[in-house]
Amino acid sequence: MKFAYMPDTHFGVYDQPGVPASRDVADAMDQCLEEAELAEQVGFDGIWIPERHSRSETYWPSAITYLMALAARTKRVKIASTVMMPTFHHPVHLAEQLAAVDNLSRGRLIFGTGVGYHEDYFRHFGVPFEKRGRRFEEAMEVIEGCWTHEEFSYAGEFFQYDRVRMTPKPFQRPRPPVWIGAFEPKPLQRALDWDGWVTWFTPKPEEYRPLVEEMREKADRRGRKDWTVAMALEGWIGDTEELRAKHAYRWINEVNFYGSRGLASDVKELSELDRELLGSMESSFLCLGHREQWIERLSRYRDIVNPDWVCLHIRTPRAPEGYYPSKAECLEVIEQFGEIIDAV
Repeated sequence: MKFAYMPDTHFGVYDQPGVPASRDVADAMDQCLEEAELAEQVGFDGIWIPERHSRSETYWPSAITYLMALAARTKRVKIASTVMMPTFHHPVHLAEQLAAVDNLSRGRLIFGTGVGYHEDYFRHFGVPFEKRGRRFEEAMEVIEGCWTHEEFSYAGEFFQYDRVRMTPKPFQRPRPPVWIGAFEPKPLQRALDWDGWVTWFTPKPEEYRPLVEEMREKADRRGRKDWTVAMALEGWIGDTEELRAKHAYRWINEVNFYGSRGLASDVKELSELDRELLGSMESSFLCLGHREQWIERLSRYRDIVNPDWVCLHIRTPRAPEGYYPSKAECLEVIEQFGEIIDAV
């Protein structure tokens, strides 16, 4: 089981008004890279990054430039997009950019990709939200064709190209690994066409295991012997009671955003519903606990699910009010995670 760290691009409050100050954005970018460098130093195997657009709490929306910076600032770790959405990129241009990342990193790129769930992202780029699944499939066919053919032509519904000659090719041959971000049945089936499956908001190990076993069996039947299962866990390290008071609302807001596109209504006092939600999260993908609790949680996923990769995620957008960890606190927790992953 390998471990990744996500130096997330969130630094503001969900849907905060206005435009962040340039100095704040530059400082946030510096922090992302410092976190990544430290994660490599303390023993993480990979760095994962997201792609998000048209969200005022996100200070580094360009995943390609982030991947390039990571390729230059790290030496050993795999660098993965989790996930990029080619549905609103020019696929030939994206194939070129990703090949450049793979070459600069000397073959450390993992291309995590997905259809995209957020309608505002599509509106941001003027791309129709409808038929995004088919647009994604065509874009991926174009990207792979550019990577693996000396000359490539394509005639699809959304993309048409005549004798494209993309050079240079990726460092990894025939191409970098491709993971599909998936939660629903159809995207899960798409993941079987590629090299792996990455998911967030992971269920309890006992609930997750049957689906993982089913997907691995299907991948094996298709001859994909090295098919990857990648998952994420979220949280913070320290005294549990203290942490629940200081950090709980960041994850309540996170889950409400992704689950219902809304925010927790009261950030000063946990409602009964929020307590129930927090308890559900802490029994699965969220751990607000001390070192031994983290070791126990990671060991349970290793023993029951045996994922190939686990990504640890500690930074969400800020809650509208209340506590948010400083840069120094984030770096300290990354160092502590280095000791934890050594113990698992």
